[in-house]
Amino acid sequence: MLKLVRAAIETHRLITPGEHVLVAVSGGPDSVALLAVLKRLGARYSLRLTAAHLNHQLRAGAAAHDAACVAALADQLGVAYVEGRARVRQRARNRGLSLEMAAREARYDFLVRAARRAGADTVATGHTADDQAETVLLKLLRGAGRRGLAGIPVQTCWKGMRVVRPLLDVSRRQVLAFLCREKLAWCEDESNRSPAFLRNRVRHELLPLLESRINPAARDVLRRTARVLGEEDRWLDTLAQAGLAACTLDGSRAALDGGRLLQQPLAARRRIIRLWLARNGVGCDALDFDMVERIESLLRSSHGTATTPLPDCRAVRREYGTLRLADRVRSAARPAAFRARLAVPGETRLPAQRLRVRTRLTRGWSRPRPAPLGALPAAVRLRAARARKAPLLVRSWRPGDRIHPLGLDGSKKLQDLFVDAKLPRAQRNRVPVLECAGEIVWVPGYRIARDWALRRPEEESIEVIIERT
Repeated sequence: MLKLVRAAIETHRLITPGEHVLVAVSGGPDSVALLAVLKRLGARYSLRLTAAHLNHQLRAGAAAHDAACVAALADQLGVAYVEGRARVRQRARNRGLSLEMAAREARYDFLVRAARRAGADTVATGHTADDQAETVLLKLLRGAGRRGLAGIPVQTCWKGMRVVRPLLDVSRRQVLAFLCREKLAWCEDESNRSPAFLRNRVRHELLPLLESRINPAARDVLRRTARVLGEEDRWLDTLAQAGLAACTLDGSRAALDGGRLLQQPLAARRRIIRLWLARNGVGCDALDFDMVERIESLLRSSHGTATTPLPDCRAVRREYGTLRLADRVRSAARPAAFRARLAVPGETRLPAQRLRVRTRLTRGWSRPRPAPLGALPAAVRLRAARARKAPLLVRSWRPGDRIHPLGLDGSKKLQDLFVDAKLPRAQRNRVPVLECAGEIVWVPGYRIARDWALRRPEEESIEVIIERT
């Protein structure tokens, strides 16, 4: 394992001799191994190390135990230690993010702050070859292009701080073998086995199935695919840079000439738009296909002026042939986003939205009354077994939301449903959406998601009634 990490450091020039490296340590096996390996290589590269741990405040006593374990490990290895806390649930609510995405943002923001306070040159994280294989498969299932299928980059930048991943060529099996040889303890996060999270289902169910039934080397194939696509993606970016320069208006990084951009082939336009947004500080996680397609549609719009929102309180605005980045102006008529966990059974009130949601456990199904999309009151019955794996949430819709409706193949964008129903933009944030573990379960006035439909008349169900107060 030491040889693999040394090879990665030297091949990709991840660490320069004499650097101060801040190591992200969750307490799990991968990050513990990373800290121990860098400590072993410290003399070779004249490294200064600081271990950094973030308490996400999601797991109460278990989180405190993890922090204590990391502090003890840092002391055992003679490494400086810093610790931080983040209110991840509150961040997710305030910013309309999934819990997983809010945790990731909070973690990287903390690491950058901690690195700057400590005077560190680089942040190192413990992503492994197995993480890479899982990420590529997840991206494929969610529908990603070449950039997404390139997986986790060996080095990247977060808010101006360099982030490196020295373990990307090391498997989890090799990590565990190293820890056993070195007699190093680690913490097991119980949530890493919960089937409520899609990554865990890929890790513990889908990948083992592919290895046993399709290709025993499935992980290696996925990692090789990521490496090849990553190299091609970087090459294509160098080509797109010339197109971006040609479309950028003189004296303004935040404006593009839409006419020149439309002269580019579609594939080049998409890449130029992504490069333009990234250059102006839009986070890489937000640069998904749906966002780029919304801007592409905006570019080809027949309206003189139109806008599409970005996740960071900015918007892309089309002004008669010019695309500009601008601060998003919230319309007084547009309701704020909302999100709340449902009491099951029980009653949940959202006073600001004048919503009341009642739930009860029952059996069997009921036939909903035909109603316009979003019309209230509305009721539905869901499979109770599906809701035992993760909490039910009621929230406002988000761009990119999709539902897999009963009776139809594939999925439907909620935005398309709103357009088909001729629901004005200003009213769309008023429509309550049911979600569970990141999956859209139901929208009032539309079909239920197919995996949530009752299969037998006697099956246990959850009745959900949503009404205005």
